[in-house]
Amino acid sequence: MHLDEHEKAGLALRSAKNLVTDLEGVEVEMVVHADGVEGLRAGGPNTDLMGLLAGHGVRFVVYEDTLRSRSLSEKDFPGYGEVVGSAIVELIVKQAGGWYYIRS
Repeated sequence: MHLDEHEKAGLALRSAKNLVTDLEGVEVEMVVHADGVEGLRAGGPNTDLMGLLAGHGVRFVVYEDTLRSRSLSEKDFPGYGEVVGSAIVELIVKQAGGWYYIRS
């Protein structure tokens, strides 16, 4: 899943919850950059749902340049987040590996 808008974070997380609830064995990765990072910060309104999803194996991947441009670090996100060098590369690699692309 691709999240780049703060306003859509809740919707994206609920969609991810539907996927892991309704499709047994599905793998979900949420690639987050730009304004999307604001909706997934530690202590925010989505932290509990993110924790639930992480418990179901959902991966949260944040783009390093977005963090740098906003003076943020991994510490600003729950401990189950992961930082990657490039969101676009992560998305392309996943799609080349057979993953479906869902834009939130």
